[in-house]
Amino acid sequence: MNELHLSTSMIARSFWTELMSSTRAEEARESADEIFRYTDSIQPLYGQQTGSISRKSAELIWLLARYFGPKQVAEIGTYIGRSTLALRYGADPTLEFLATCDGSFDCWKAPPDLDDSKVQYFGKTNSADMFQKLIKDGRKIDLFLLDGRISAADLEAIESLKTDNSIFVIDDFEGVEKGVTNAILLREKFPSLLLLAPENKLSNGWNDAHCLAVMLPASNIRLSSQQRLPLSLM
Repeated sequence: MNELHLSTSMIARSFWTELMSSTRAEEARESADEIFRYTDSIQPLYGQQTGSISRKSAELIWLLARYFGPKQVAEIGTYIGRSTLALRYGADPTLEFLATCDGSFDCWKAPPDLDDSKVQYFGKTNSADMFQKLIKDGRKIDLFLLDGRISAADLEAIESLKTDNSIFVIDDFEGVEKGVTNAILLREKFPSLLLLAPENKLSNGWNDAHCLAVMLPASNIRLSSQQRLPLSLM
């Protein structure tokens, strides 16, 4: 049998390794530093009622946004806005619109020096309600960032909002956390999605690890002879 077999774990390992070796990685780290300086001033206002993403996750969300170059983005789970800002800065060259909401908190404000005209912040809003508003507005989402539990209503709305090439970035993909459940629900609803699981887990060290997973249609994968990364990351 003359076939080359590649497991999803092999593809995921190569993907994360190449992403983190991008020449834009230093820019992503600097952006994450800026994001944390700003959001650290907000978080004490809300105590320790919930967690937030790690610095490594902020860097990788920035790189993922630059890698995939989405025009339309939807995020569940704003909280203090670390992932929101990582998406906003990372996707800046291509971004036209970013919608974000949080089911429990209304505590994010854009930094004073940020042009937030591309961001629609729904505040303390159920994700299904935000999605319905986006459907009414005729939006088609290129990249979803899910940092909240998705429901059957969310899945139905996502089916209307997604395109054939939509990317899903899922936080908390570790153990029995909500990210694993979200990935299972997405695969059940959209069987063609390929899972690129994280190699490193937060148990390896908060600042140096992440628990982000990426799901994308298998048809999105392209083989190239030399180019390792999109030009936006070279």
